[in-house]
Amino acid sequence: MKWSQLAPVGTRVLPRSRDYLSSSLTLSGFEHSLVNSGTAALGAILAWYRSQHDFEQSLTAVIPGYTCPDLVAACVYAGITPVIVDLAAEHYQLNPEHLTRLDKKPDIVICPALFGMSMDLVQIRSIVGEDTLIIEDNAQWFPEVSVTSHIASLKHYALPTHTHHADFFITSFGRGKPVNLMGGGLLAWNTSRVSSFEPDIAPAPQNASMYDIKRRVFNTVCQPLFYGGISRLPGLNVGATVYHSLDDVHAMDATRQERLTASILAYLRQPVHIQTMLQQAVTPLWASQSTQRRLLRFPVLTQSKQARNHLLRVLNASGLGASPMYGEPLYNIEGVARDCQAPFATPVSKVLAERLLTLPLHHHVKKHHVHRMVTILDDHRQWLADAPLNQN
Repeated sequence: MKWSQLAPVGTRVLPRSRDYLSSSLTLSGFEHSLVNSGTAALGAILAWYRSQHDFEQSLTAVIPGYTCPDLVAACVYAGITPVIVDLAAEHYQLNPEHLTRLDKKPDIVICPALFGMSMDLVQIRSIVGEDTLIIEDNAQWFPEVSVTSHIASLKHYALPTHTHHADFFITSFGRGKPVNLMGGGLLAWNTSRVSSFEPDIAPAPQNASMYDIKRRVFNTVCQPLFYGGISRLPGLNVGATVYHSLDDVHAMDATRQERLTASILAYLRQPVHIQTMLQQAVTPLWASQSTQRRLLRFPVLTQSKQARNHLLRVLNASGLGASPMYGEPLYNIEGVARDCQAPFATPVSKVLAERLLTLPLHHHVKKHHVHRMVTILDDHRQWLADAPLNQN
């Protein structure tokens, strides 16, 4: 077994740059605010929506059965009940049949991008109607019209056509996210759909203390040799999916704000040759949606849980940073069930939790890593699958 190990994710945290201090981020068709996390961004939107309705009125938000439990935390923070529905099997989308069979039309639908794959908001809008709030959760993707490394400015930044069918979108700048500021989030509202939006956001705290020291530590830890060491320490449970409550929403501190533009531009200017090499050799999960996007991780589906776990062991014995994403369907994550409604079975979400593995795509991944990944997957090609099959 190799001592060094690629981290599953690891966008480099950049130092402060004077080059972009005068540059601003503006989004075509959207206004935005910067807050302390992606979860806080979602929580601020939901809390504002809650404040627009009678306190006694019960409000619901549909979320997928395979997603981050932070969506539940944001709903609970705002006093809104999460309703879990399954994903479709043939492509990444909320199960349309589940949406139509709900006892009550949802007040809100939250549509997370998975690794960079987005849901079909046009179809969802046609089912739930114009009065339902649609939020695109882009915590795992920074929205791009097309993948290019030639972007020069974030002024009047163009957003994908499908995003304009949402009322809001959010993104995250935390560790493990596409744009990494070690914390922070963005919430944006569609000015053609949302006439007035005044979220309750507390003032920013004092500038983040020891930010540059933490930046250097993070960048060092993500180097394969260091990550290989800490990932083997007992009790750390690196990468585990845990449900945490959202306690507060406040504005992003000045330290992160002044690094934001440079960090976004640096991410969008990265080449995607590692992703392209993998795509040419291995069919990713839901290939029609994942091959035209800049992915956070490369998703590979296996035909059984046993095959997935064996491949994880073999890949990581070679130091290749393979990992599952969420190891359980959302409803099975500890603490989630008490706060959610789950009117339907979620077999597709269960398949993803049991049979999905991901490969890293960050700057530490080199061509020799990809060659080894492909060799291992070729040796086990009979264990791979293209899409989850709904057995119910």
